[in-house]
Amino acid sequence: MQGEPRSPCTFRFGHCDVTRLLPVCVAIFALGLHSSDTFAQSRPRIWDIVLGSPIGELPLEEFVDPACGTNGGPPSLPLEGFEDFARCPIEQATELHEIWFIYDDEREYIARAERDETLIGRYSANAFYQQPIITSLLVDGSGLVQGYRVITDPRAPAEVRVDAYLLSIVFKGMRSMLRHSSWVCTKLPRGERERPIENLFIKESCKSVSDERLLKLESRHMHKPGQDIRVNPRLLSVAEGDFESSTRLEVYNIDAVRGAPCCPASAFP
Repeated sequence: MQGEPRSPCTFRFGHCDVTRLLPVCVAIFALGLHSSDTFAQSRPRIWDIVLGSPIGELPLEEFVDPACGTNGGPPSLPLEGFEDFARCPIEQATELHEIWFIYDDEREYIARAERDETLIGRYSANAFYQQPIITSLLVDGSGLVQGYRVITDPRAPAEVRVDAYLLSIVFKGMRSMLRHSSWVCTKLPRGERERPIENLFIKESCKSVSDERLLKLESRHMHKPGQDIRVNPRLLSVAEGDFESSTRLEVYNIDAVRGAPCCPASAFP
């Protein structure tokens, strides 16, 4: 299914703390939920892939520049095509091959050459609600797509990346696109010397399990040990990007990862 996901502000209030949701909704709209996103999000996207489908059925005009993935990091070994997936190592956690790729961004480059800010926003390919993202597929030895990852890009400018945690709210609202059941979320304890960013601390792990899919969603918004300038004084120009704000979405075909280190039997009902 394609189309623009609904705003997280349409969540059922009976299942959340409204007083905490309202400022998050305001921040989500600040990310750029406007009509110019409609074009970009109507093109084929990673969540449109039917898990278990052959890698040769990917929309190759839209999914381009494949390379071996590094679990949320930059690409490693470039590939001639997706059919070369076996050149990438098998992950220990999932026992699958990770294939990094980007969405075709030709129209975005044309808009940038024309310095048209409206069209740049409209055609931004490798961003989701104004957040740069890293996308990758998880492929089994038979060349079937058994999962995927969408992770906010840690290389984004600090003023953009500071809101990256908000994508977790968006993903929670994409019920039809991600084909998930209800989320079960756990607020993880604050580690030693971890501190909030401007009084907001988020360290959450969520899971959604259906008959066919396992989804994992992680969000962070915090200073790691030593990053907070109040406890480790240094030049502001050096410290301004020292924080973690991120969202990490992983979607798996249950049968493909059942029993793998990432997905022990206890992960399933």
